[in-house]
Amino acid sequence: MITSLLLALTFQSPAQLPIKPVRLTLADPSGAKVAFPTPKAKATVVIFVSVDCPIANRFAPEIGRIGKEYGPKGVNLVLAYPDKSSTPAAVREHLKAFGLSTHAALDTQHKLLKACGASVTPHAVILNSAGQVVYLGRINDLFEEHGVTKAKVTRADLRIALDEFLAGSKISKPVTQAVGCWIGD
Repeated sequence: MITSLLLALTFQSPAQLPIKPVRLTLADPSGAKVAFPTPKAKATVVIFVSVDCPIANRFAPEIGRIGKEYGPKGVNLVLAYPDKSSTPAAVREHLKAFGLSTHAALDTQHKLLKACGASVTPHAVILNSAGQVVYLGRINDLFEEHGVTKAKVTRADLRIALDEFLAGSKISKPVTQAVGCWIGD
């Protein structure tokens, strides 16, 4: 189903990282609880997605690769679905259709969205084990602006931030611009 969400695309300007730690629990499509941050994980990566955002869906293969590569390093990746019309069945179908075997959470009341400072899909967030947002921005620079994609990614922002974080280094670019589908109220 194509909604006005597809038409309401926006370019997210850089912002400051939220100061207040994220500490909340949402439900996954089966009704099980998903805690933010993930207990015992070095980091929790949250990527806000939508079942009908073509930009977020274009990143599905890279999202899958990031989950597989960084999971063994103590990173838990969770896809957050903030669209108020996202049903558990639609989320399950979306995960299956795009071959995503990562965790998912329904954020239809936008609690996680607001706590993290995200505003578009896809928007990536790294939470440290204390729930502090240490990265907020794009997955990579594939989309320079709406309708303009690069032939090749030149900066893998989320991967760079994860590598720096896991190495105990300061994240060189903790906030980047995310291009995606606007998340409505």
